[in-house]
Amino acid sequence: MRSRLGQPATVSCWVLLLVAVLAHAALAVLAVAEFATLGWPLPTWFDTGAVTLVLVSAAAGLAASGHVALRTAAGSRALRASIRTGRRPVPAPIHNEAAVLGCVGRLDAVAGEDAFAVTYGLIRPRILVSTGLATALTPAEICAVLAHEREHLRRRDPLRMLVARLAAAWACYLPAGRWLASRAALRYELTADRAAAGRAGRSVLAGALLKLASMPACPAAAAASPAGDGPESLEARVAQLESGRPPRRQPAVSRMLASAGTLSLLVPASACCLAMSQFLPGGLL
Repeated sequence: MRSRLGQPATVSCWVLLLVAVLAHAALAVLAVAEFATLGWPLPTWFDTGAVTLVLVSAAAGLAASGHVALRTAAGSRALRASIRTGRRPVPAPIHNEAAVLGCVGRLDAVAGEDAFAVTYGLIRPRILVSTGLATALTPAEICAVLAHEREHLRRRDPLRMLVARLAAAWACYLPAGRWLASRAALRYELTADRAAAGRAGRSVLAGALLKLASMPACPAAAAASPAGDGPESLEARVAQLESGRPPRRQPAVSRMLASAGTLSLLVPASACCLAMSQFLPGGLL
């Protein structure tokens, strides 16, 4: 049931994206130094346009990443506030299943009729459930849901997803970057589903998933869920449970062409920015 097809390519894409983001940030620092030292405009219009493009695109990436970081921090504060005000003892049906899975020590419960379970926290993640989960699902379905969240816990998916979202936000000028972040969110869900299905069975997990999807979402819990965990994600997860194989998703050709067009401008601009560093005191080194 576990498939690793396409993983090397995905890892390569993420490595390239992270390297590109770090290189872009370093070039932005270089662009600031060039304008501060050589003044504006630079000796030629091409130099001025190229270095300005590097600086403006990096500023856009920094703003987009900052927006993601602020939204994540706000969602985390809202979730922790709801835990402080609504904390309750873990209901017995949930506690019993968590004890079997060995995750009861990292489980919190809040009062609420809305049934949900979510993994939260970056460095030391925990599982948060609502008391309504105990009445909405059968014991077997509760076990499946907790097994799903335990896999998120084990893999530290909240932290991994935040890194993916920050990197994709910096590359906001590349539509392919946003697709990668959405694909990462779905991949984490599919991986957790495979672990849960192996523990509780595919039909049990599918039943729990469809029940939870049909209920109103808790805003605080939704803020902690991975980006892209929407209708398309639900469809892909159900498809995996039905077929036993993860669905394949290909990026839209328009996204790839738009990303290639942007890179065709950024790559020569970056090369020009790097070449201009020779005019700085001491050169690049």
